[in-house]
Amino acid sequence: MSCPACLSPKVDLLERVSVQELAASWARAGVHASGTTPDAIHDYVREDLGADDVSMLSCHECGMEFADPRKTWRPDHYPDEAHGLGWDHDQALTALSTLPRGALLDVGCADGQFLEKAAALGYRVTGMDFSSEDVDAARRRGVDAFVGDLSREGHLAFGNRRFDIITMFQVIEHLEELEAVFAQLARLATPDATLMIGCPSPLRYTRAWAHTDRIGHSDYWDYPPQHSLRWSAQALRAFLTRQGWSVSSIAHEPLEWIGAAAHLTALSGGRSTWYASPVRRRMHTLGWLTRIAWRQARTPATGIRLFACATRNEVNPIS
Repeated sequence: MSCPACLSPKVDLLERVSVQELAASWARAGVHASGTTPDAIHDYVREDLGADDVSMLSCHECGMEFADPRKTWRPDHYPDEAHGLGWDHDQALTALSTLPRGALLDVGCADGQFLEKAAALGYRVTGMDFSSEDVDAARRRGVDAFVGDLSREGHLAFGNRRFDIITMFQVIEHLEELEAVFAQLARLATPDATLMIGCPSPLRYTRAWAHTDRIGHSDYWDYPPQHSLRWSAQALRAFLTRQGWSVSSIAHEPLEWIGAAAHLTALSGGRSTWYASPVRRRMHTLGWLTRIAWRQARTPATGIRLFACATRNEVNPIS
């Protein structure tokens, strides 16, 4: 088995996690639709993965971590998500404010909040998402959006349309058909298109310390059927270059110490009786701040997200 990013065969087994443990974590989180029982969530995970355990592998060359099997939720099993704009969206909007206005496609547009802001900057925006509910919400914002999946010939819905800007936020870590999706993106991109990608940072603080939402090496949501690809900056650069994109910048979200300490306190104590006490919460937060300061002086952690920006090469190896 080779690395999905750089194709290196030099991969090692990082860990193996049981499907039972993954299912139990999702059941505890309670993030599926109201009324979904723990037994139903266990069934969802078992059905969607079709395996008894998940192996996570790590690439020697680029640092990519990837799952076997690489499976994701069926649309009707997907957990509920509260949509909002993160640091990577803010980075993209800042970059967009400096670029010539043109046609913009957001793959995985959710409820259209980002596209609404991009439209206000003067872009002609289009959104695509697998969720019909999210697409309806985006349309209510006045966004041109439709239900689609680029892993299944979704580019055909665009006809001859091409896009000057393509954005993907919190999508690339989910993809089962990675090569197929990017082959279609190449067909949708203008010759000098800009690509912007946001995904979880592998150096984020929630991977640096143990807490109740952790399994093994990462957060419970960082395994299939949610995430099957964990992108390092080097892996993103290697993959995008191989797909005909020239990477201009990759940045990790800066760590906000107080916010990270408060979040780690909530993760550690959210299900404990002591968390109801403001005094004890403050004490735990101060403890986390001490640990963060100690680590940052040695092996710095980052904020939650990673953001990459690339431009299309004139010679397109995919099209």
